[in-house]
Amino acid sequence: MGPSADRVCRLLTPATLVFLAFLASPFAVAARAETLPAVTRPTFLVGPNLQAAGTAFFIPVRDEVGVAAVAAAHSLNLDDLAKTKEVEFRLGSTQKSVTVSSRFLVTPGRPYFAAGASLSDDILVFALDATPHGVRVLEPDPRTASVGERVQVLGLPAQIPPGEAPHDEDALFGTVATVAPDRIEVDLDVKADLRGWGGAPVLSDDKRRVIGLLQAAQPKGATLRLRVSPIAAVTRALETPLDGGLGRAFSAFHAEDTGQPPRVEPPQTARNTARDLPSDSVPLPQKSKDHKASGAAAAAATPSASAAAAAGAAHLPPRPLLGKSAGGATNLQLVVDQPTEGAIFGDEKGAFVAGRALALRGEMRHFDVAIVIDTSGSTMMSSGADVNGNGIVGRDRPWGFFGLPSSTDPGDSVLAAEVAAARRMLKGLDPRSTRVALITFAGNIPSGPQGGFVVFGGGRGSSRAAITEEPLTTDYARIEKALTRVQDRGSEGGTHMAAAIDQATTELLGLEGALSQSDKKSEKFVLFLTDGQPTLPYGPGFDADNVRAVLRAADRAQRAGVRIHSFAIGPEAMEGPVSCVEMSERTHGIFTPVKNPGELTDVIEQVNFANIDEITVKNVTTGKPADVERAKADGSFGALVPLQTGKNKLEIYARASDGAESRANITVVYTPGTPNPVLPVELIALENQLLEQKLIELRRGRIEAERAQAEEVRKELALEIDKERAAAQERAAQQRKELKIEVDRDAPPQGSAPPQGAAPQQGSAQPQ
Repeated sequence: MGPSADRVCRLLTPATLVFLAFLASPFAVAARAETLPAVTRPTFLVGPNLQAAGTAFFIPVRDEVGVAAVAAAHSLNLDDLAKTKEVEFRLGSTQKSVTVSSRFLVTPGRPYFAAGASLSDDILVFALDATPHGVRVLEPDPRTASVGERVQVLGLPAQIPPGEAPHDEDALFGTVATVAPDRIEVDLDVKADLRGWGGAPVLSDDKRRVIGLLQAAQPKGATLRLRVSPIAAVTRALETPLDGGLGRAFSAFHAEDTGQPPRVEPPQTARNTARDLPSDSVPLPQKSKDHKASGAAAAAATPSASAAAAAGAAHLPPRPLLGKSAGGATNLQLVVDQPTEGAIFGDEKGAFVAGRALALRGEMRHFDVAIVIDTSGSTMMSSGADVNGNGIVGRDRPWGFFGLPSSTDPGDSVLAAEVAAARRMLKGLDPRSTRVALITFAGNIPSGPQGGFVVFGGGRGSSRAAITEEPLTTDYARIEKALTRVQDRGSEGGTHMAAAIDQATTELLGLEGALSQSDKKSEKFVLFLTDGQPTLPYGPGFDADNVRAVLRAADRAQRAGVRIHSFAIGPEAMEGPVSCVEMSERTHGIFTPVKNPGELTDVIEQVNFANIDEITVKNVTTGKPADVERAKADGSFGALVPLQTGKNKLEIYARASDGAESRANITVVYTPGTPNPVLPVELIALENQLLEQKLIELRRGRIEAERAQAEEVRKELALEIDKERAAAQERAAQQRKELKIEVDRDAPPQGSAPPQGAAPQQGSAQPQ
C-alpha cells in the first residue's frame, strides 16, 4: 500500500466505514431505486411527424434483457407503429431517454372498446433493445385485488405549475370499489387531470406491486371511477412470448378491428346537456352604453352591441379574424424554448428557433379548443372548390333523399371543406399548450301533429343532436382519425346549433357526462363551423324559437367563460346569420363570414386566439430575417435563421393586437461541422415542417416575391371578410326584427309541441 492510500485509510473513521458499507448494501440500493420514477411516455416518428401518447412502465421478464415495457393498446395505433423502426421511452418532464424497443414481446392486444374486446385485451408488451436506466422496475402482484384495498396510480404530470420544480412522476391514491376477472374499478380520493395516463400502473399501496393498468375513467360524484385491467392479463400473455422470447417487429402487425372510443351522445334537447351549467342567476354580459334598449321587455333581451349598431356596421374598424383581448392591461409574454443562450450550431440549415408568445391579462395559460362541425344534410352540397385535390371540382345535382342535392365529387363537399379546415387548424396548434376536442352536430327533424313527433330522415338510425367524437386531448392523431370517421360517415339530418353549443361547453368544463377532464386555468374556445340556420329543436317553421334556443345556449356558454368563434359558411348561412353573429357576440368571440365554402381552409389558417398580430425572427448580426417562419394560432412559433461563422445575435419580436410589444435576444455561435444542439422531442416535428417549407420555397426560387404575394392575398382576404361581416351584421339585425326575438327572447314557440325529449312544465311548454 502506498503512502497516499495509507493516509486515506487512517482518515476513514469507523463511522464512515459503516456508512459506506450501508451504501453498498442491498437495502441502500433498494432505497435509491424507490426514488426513481417508474413511468415513461412511448415516443416514435411516423414519417416527419412525432407521436407521443399514453404511459408505459417496466416489469421483469425472462428474455435476454430481463425487462419489458407495458402499455395500453388503445393509446398507440398498430398501423402507426408498423411504420416506425423503434419506440423510445422518455421521462415526463425532463424528457430523458430511458430505453428503446423495436419489437413486441407478445401478440399485441386490442382497445377495450373494439368489438368483442374487454379491458384485459387492452395491453401491449414491448421487448426492449437495452436495459432501461434511470427508472425503477415494478413487480407484478400475483394475488387478486380485494375490495376496499388502498392503491396508488403512477403517471406523468400533465402540466407543472409555475415555480414548481420539474418532476417525472405524479401519484394519485384511491380505493378498490369492485373486482371482476376482467376488470378492477377504483374510486380516486380526488378528481385529477388524467390526460396521457392510459396504461399507467396501479399499485397496491402497501406492497408497491402492480395490480393493473389504467384504461378509462368516468365521473362519479366529486371524483372519478377508474377502470383498470388486471396485471394477470399481462402475466398470462408472457407465458407464450413471440418467437420463443425474441419478439417480433412492429411491421408484422396491423390494426384490424380497433373500434371507436366511447363518445358522449346527449339527448336531442339542449336543456338536458346543460343541466350543470351556471344558473340563470349569474348576470349576463354588460352591453354597450351607446345601445341601450328601451322598455322592460327589450331590456330582458338586449341584442349585442355590434348587432344593435348594425346600421353603422359598414364603418366598423378592421378587426382580427379571432381573438382580440376584451380589454384590460395586456401582459405580453414571450418565451423562447430553443435555442439556449450560447448554443453552438454547425449545420448549414441555420438556427432553429422556437417559443411561444401570448398577450394576456394574467399568467401564462393553456388553451382548450372544441372544434364543432356541422354534419347536417346540407353539408353534402359542393363547396365549389377542389378540396380533395383530385383535379375535379364537384358540382351539385338534384339527387338524393328528399330532393337534397349531392355533389358529383363527395370529396369536394362542404363537409369535406369543414374537415379539411379542421385538419389545417390542428397544424396551427401546439400540443404542449393546447388541448383539442372534436364535436359534430346535426339532429333529426321533428314532424307530425302537435303534441307528438315522428322522426324521419334518420337513415343511420341516429337521433342524437350533438356527439363528442373525441374529448380534449393533446394527441392530435386521435383528432385526425376522428375527422376521417366524420367524413366517411357523411351528411344527414337537421341543424341543432343549441345542442352543439351545450355539448362543447359540457366538454370544456368537464361537467357530468363529459369525456374530458377540465383544466380550470385554461382559456376555453369553441370554433363553430356551420353552413346553415338552426332548424331544431322545434323544427322547420319555428325559426324564431330555434334561434332563441341558440341564444340561450350561447348565454350559458358565456357564463361558463367559454368564447365562441363562429364561421358562417356559404349562401344559406350568410342569408340568415343572426345565430352565428349572436353566439359570438354574446360570448365575446368573433363572427367570421365565409362567402365561398371552398375558402374555409384559407380563412381558418388566420385564426389567432393568442392575441398576437406579429412574430418575427431575425439575425441582428447579419441583418437578415429568418428563411422561414411559422406562427401558430395559440402563439407558438418556429423559425430557421441563417447564420454566419462566429457569434450571431438573434432577435425575436412579438406584437400584440393592442400594440404591446416584446423582444427577446439570444446569442448563438456557428462553427461549421459541429453537431447542432439536441432538440426536445416535442419540437422535432415543427423543425421538420420548417425544413420542408424552406425546401419548397428554395425550389420555387421566388422566396421574397412569394412572401409579398402571400401577404397581399392575406390582406385582400381580410378586407373581404370585413365587408362580408358588416353585411352579415346588417342582415342579422333585419332577421332579428323579422323574427321578433328582441321582444321576448324566452317566449315559447307559438302552437308548437315541446322539443323532443323535454319534460312538459306546469302550464308551459317552454324548454329551459
